[in-house]
Parts: sequence; structure tokens; C-alpha cells
Amino acid sequence: MFYIIIGVFDALAILLLPLALYMLPIKDYKYRIILFAVFISILSFVMRIVLNIPKLDLPLQYALFSIFLRIGLKIKLHWSAFILGVAISAYATMQMAIFYVYSFFDVMQINVLKENATLQVFLLQGTSILITYLIAALFKLYGTGFSFISAPPHDFIWREDYNTKENKMVLISTLFSAVTISSGVILLYYLNPLAILLVSIFTFALSYYFSRKSDAEDARKALEAYSERNKKS
Repeated sequence: MFYIIIGVFDALAILLLPLALYMLPIKDYKYRIILFAVFISILSFVMRIVLNIPKLDLPLQYALFSIFLRIGLKIKLHWSAFILGVAISAYATMQMAIFYVYSFFDVMQINVLKENATLQVFLLQGTSILITYLIAALFKLYGTGFSFISAPPHDFIWREDYNTKENKMVLISTLFSAVTISSGVILLYYLNPLAILLVSIFTFALSYYFSRKSDAEDARKALEAYSERNKKS
């Protein structure tokens, strides 16, 4: 039961972080978000504990999270996969950093990376969840983050042009995120936290760079549009 409870908070952390970082609404969808977190936690319990196939849990969760953002929050699929990739790479970076801190003080051993329901696992998850909630709360409190993704519901009638510079950057970042998640499963199996940390940092840094570029491009377009209106008036 405790596994499912902490799994709910874990799923909420993965959802709240990107929504706060990209200044997307949370309160409007709070009940959907909570229900999905409960569902994904129960599914993870079945995959890891009941069926004993933990290797498939993370890739399946990535797909289901993306589908939820697309259907439940009505965010376009490429944006859903992008912000989710940012969240997972940031969360993985944080967890590995916390693992090394606990490991330095001999609180945690490397085998925790392959375990599912031990006190060390819950300690690692609990610390990661609390830090993630704090970061998300600070983003919301100070109204900061990236604003180039429009608030949902998105217009699905208008056909997306994937040849734009912005969308190409999003697709590249999403591809790296998918590779990170896939390689992360393999690296966990071989108990290589340093490799997971480095891959996650690289993926998050790439996504962060693309986000900064997209925000700057949006600001430039807005300034040009404002200048054009002033010229006409």
C-alpha cells in the first residue's frame, strides 16, 4: 500500500515539474492529474511487484504520461513528449545526485537502484519528491519559467508545421529524451549511476538550451509584431 501511495506522489512530481517550468495551468486540471497519478502508480505496482517486469515500467510510463498530456490536458503530442522528456531527465539528474549524497554519508548502497520497495528506495524517492515539489512551487510563486508553449487546450484543427526551426529543436530534444530513458533502463540494470547522471544532465541541458532559444525567438517575434503595429498607426 505504501508503494502505491509514494508512487502517486512520485507521478505528481513528474507532472507538476514540467507544467510549472513551462508556465502551464495546474489548478484547472488538478482532478485529472490526481486521478492519472493514482492510475500510473497502481500500474507501476503491477509491473514491478506483481508481474516482476520492472524494465518495461519506465518506457511504458513515458508513453502513458505523453498520452495523458495529449488527451487529458489537450497539449499537442510533440510538446507533451518534449516537456515530459525535460521532466524525466531533470528528475533522473536529481535522483542520481541525491543518491551520491546519501552514498557519500554511507546511508545508501548502489543496490538501491535495482530495488523496488525497500526503505532506501522510499528515502531516495521521498527526498526527490520533496525537492521537486519545492522547485515547482517556487516557479509558480515567482511566475517564472518558459512561456513559448501556449496554454492548453491547443488547437488540433490547425496543422502543425514540423519544418519550423522551433519544432525541429523540439523533435531533436524529444529524441534525446527517448534515448535517455531507454539507456537509463539499461544502465540501471548494470548499476551505473554515474552514466545515468551524465546522460540525464546532457539531455536536460539540451532541452534547457532549446527552451531558452524558443523563448528568445518568441520575444523577438512579439517585438517585431509590436513594431509593425506602431509603424502602421
